[in-house]
Amino acid sequence: MSVETVTDSSFDEAVIKASNKKLVVVEFSTKEKLNRQGEPNASAKMDAIIDELGTHYAAKVVFCRIEIELDSGLKDTLNPEASGTYGINHGPTMIMVLNGKQAGELVGEQTREGMVQVIDNLLVASLQKSLDWVEERINLAASSIVEKKTTSLDEVAFGKLGVLLTLRRVLKKKATPQDIGMLDAINDVLQMLEVLQADETFIGKMKA
Repeated sequence: MSVETVTDSSFDEAVIKASNKKLVVVEFSTKEKLNRQGEPNASAKMDAIIDELGTHYAAKVVFCRIEIELDSGLKDTLNPEASGTYGINHGPTMIMVLNGKQAGELVGEQTREGMVQVIDNLLVASLQKSLDWVEERINLAASSIVEKKTTSLDEVAFGKLGVLLTLRRVLKKKATPQDIGMLDAINDVLQMLEVLQADETFIGKMKA
């Protein structure tokens, strides 16, 4: 997946809303790409790394780039709203966003290896958070059934347990085609009922 160029006007859609589905890495890159010696500056070098990572993580992470131009007071004049939100006063700066919130920050030129380590750690932490949530609710649902606290709602309780077990398989990468179909159906119903927005998913909402 290519790196998407965003501006203040598209930032909410491309970054904040997208982060409800996947981890988003935003590179705040200087408009000027050459240093005083006429050589590629830190932003230019970082652009190349981000472009490569955009392909490497195409199915897992969204990469966006927003250009900045800092004045003498280190305030961005190109996209001041987005830059101001994260206190950007240096380029390049990478902001990681997950579920609409800042999950990490790296200032200055980074190595590819360093970026990979940070991104992988965030992906693992996000997955573990989801698994912990699901395991907790599987135990609660199972206990409720065993203790017969659901009487007239037995079918609902078993259905809830089934959905949670499906989520666990999906999160552990052991999902069957039936599991994926069930999750798609859940997303469709919740979006139709306006419990979820059109760009949201059940798992994404669960991770929030």
